[in-house]
Amino acid sequence: METNSTMASADPISRFIESWGAMGAFWGVNTSVARIHALLLVTDRPWTLDDIVERLQMSKGNASMSLKELRSWKVVRREIRPGDRREYYHCEPSAWQMLFSIARERKRREFDPLVQSVRTTLAEAENQPQGIALERLRGMEEMLATLDRLAERVLKSEDQARSVIGFLLGRG
Repeated sequence: METNSTMASADPISRFIESWGAMGAFWGVNTSVARIHALLLVTDRPWTLDDIVERLQMSKGNASMSLKELRSWKVVRREIRPGDRREYYHCEPSAWQMLFSIARERKRREFDPLVQSVRTTLAEAENQPQGIALERLRGMEEMLATLDRLAERVLKSEDQARSVIGFLLGRG
């Protein structure tokens, strides 16, 4: 990890990459994934795998797997150019679209299984109520179902999300 004095002397792109990488780790995202995302986010050109490997000083395998992960989140796109065997990668240009893609994917990967687990546990607990805090579990299921409906509505479309956000901010 770079020291503060090294970071202060680094160019703005390098500082952003390292900051985004640290933030990614805080949010449970692999640091390499976050650093590649930062590079593609903060620069205005497509990058090849070899360019990314050289710029970020990481292995080709790590970069390749990280790009695959970023593509699964729909925040990075692959471009193939006619007559060129290399693949080029660039970031989703819309910050809002990127936010929605990440939120949808996190909901699908993290929140939806939690909702299903609570529902399954509640259904099983109602058949065997001994020792289970049924009312608390019902309250949890109701709260999660409400959040699920809200997330579905907000994440349905960018226009819908902006409308809900405007309402929540008192603009609507």
